[in-house]
Amino acid sequence: MSIWQKIIIFLLFLVLSAPSANLGDLLNDYLNTESPIMREKIMRAILKEKPSVDTIIKLLKNIDYEEPVKKGLIVSENQCIDGVKRPFCWYIPETYDPQKKTPLIVYLHGGVSTPDIPDSIEEYVKEESFFLAFAEKNSYILLFPFGQAGATWWDSVGVSNVLSQIRITKKKFNIDDNRVFMTGFSDGGSGSFFFAMCYPTDFAGFIPLNGHPGVGSNNGGIQTYFVNLYNRPLYVINTDLDRLYPDKEMGPVMELAQNAGANILYRIYTGIGHDFAYGNKEIPLFNKFIELHPRNLNQSVIRWETAYPKLGRCMWFSIDSINPAGYADWYKDYNMELINDRIVFGFWPDDKYKGSGVRVAKVVGDSSLCALIGIKEGDIFVKLEGKEVKSIDDINDYKAKKKRGDLTEIAIQRDGSEINLKGKFPEVTKYNLFRRGLPSACVGVSFSANKFYIKSSQLGAFTNYIDPDMVQLDQNVIIYVDGKKVYDDRVKPDLEFIIRNFFENWDREQIYVNKIHISLK
Repeated sequence: MSIWQKIIIFLLFLVLSAPSANLGDLLNDYLNTESPIMREKIMRAILKEKPSVDTIIKLLKNIDYEEPVKKGLIVSENQCIDGVKRPFCWYIPETYDPQKKTPLIVYLHGGVSTPDIPDSIEEYVKEESFFLAFAEKNSYILLFPFGQAGATWWDSVGVSNVLSQIRITKKKFNIDDNRVFMTGFSDGGSGSFFFAMCYPTDFAGFIPLNGHPGVGSNNGGIQTYFVNLYNRPLYVINTDLDRLYPDKEMGPVMELAQNAGANILYRIYTGIGHDFAYGNKEIPLFNKFIELHPRNLNQSVIRWETAYPKLGRCMWFSIDSINPAGYADWYKDYNMELINDRIVFGFWPDDKYKGSGVRVAKVVGDSSLCALIGIKEGDIFVKLEGKEVKSIDDINDYKAKKKRGDLTEIAIQRDGSEINLKGKFPEVTKYNLFRRGLPSACVGVSFSANKFYIKSSQLGAFTNYIDPDMVQLDQNVIIYVDGKKVYDDRVKPDLEFIIRNFFENWDREQIYVNKIHISLK
């Protein structure tokens, strides 16, 4: 065969493998229609075209994006699974080019359990000027979800809201799927830990700032596990004078995480409280972390533990059921007992109140000081042990001088009258870093030469997701569980699965072509 014959055959191959305009339109309609019924009709039409797997993957990887009408701050909203529409905000840098893939930074705010979302979303976001300048300088897109009580960073409403907003962002802007990072301060840092332990797949890494990895577990009632932090890098910062999570408490917690195999760089700033005063020094280092840690799509080892099948997936492996037959001999639970000696009144302040004193928006818990001495929503703190209270800073200064078990006297204003209430701060208590009570399944999974090796504890059923860039489809896939072969066969790509899986995840870099589900007896 002459060189010209080879060139002609190659050109014919390119023409025949090129997606038809009709197929591209159908696929675009499928991905963008709001009607589930119409989506199913379009799916049937796509399959009737009998496109090749390579054609579909090529179309999905090369979705076109339009120039945005506006850049800078853009406020939008998303309807959550509880039926409530909640706002979110994008920051689009002036340098954004829809023809280029752009990193995405998801920023979770603090105080997520407060009753109300800020009235002015744009003004609230502008307070994070460090991050806006950071995004503009490095050409990153920022996503600011907004949570509240009932839609926090660790309950089903809040979590699904964040993940949905990431999908919306990927549909609207040309996001680099391998450079999606999450960060946040205080509750936002705690939320970043929670996503890293429960929902790492979408992300390349996490940057928790002045947060605590146990908050999502204890406040959200979810069992979380440090072993899961093996799968993504974390850049963690705390401060020594933090009134909530000082290094004297966080240091041993981070050491436990690293003993569990967590991929953590831990940094401490001294002389700083619960404050982002280190921002000028750290934000340039965030850029280095982001640039050096793109997502590892097909990492050869996964370590994963869960007590809930709905939280069972990490990249290409998911735990689908737990068999509570007893933990394996090798299994270890990385948990620890902590001491709660924090001084808290147990209320959320009303940020909309502009008068003197501090008005109570909501009393938190039934065993907090406020609940025990009868403080109610709408009460205004006016004095603490005879000293006038003008702002929340006066309350924080007062708390800094008190210990658990100390007596206190609070003057509050209610219905125009001043009432004196006496009580005692709760005694020091102990609690576990992570909630426990339900049985969990834990696995260590490795991949080499088309073989998956699973070391398991209480594993009932699982699924392997197949990526042709990882698995060679012209060879058998072999799966071993604790030394026993449970699968040995070829895996054929499934067009319908490819399209549906992409629609669910909207990930152009990680396109799975099929899955293998195994139920262990």
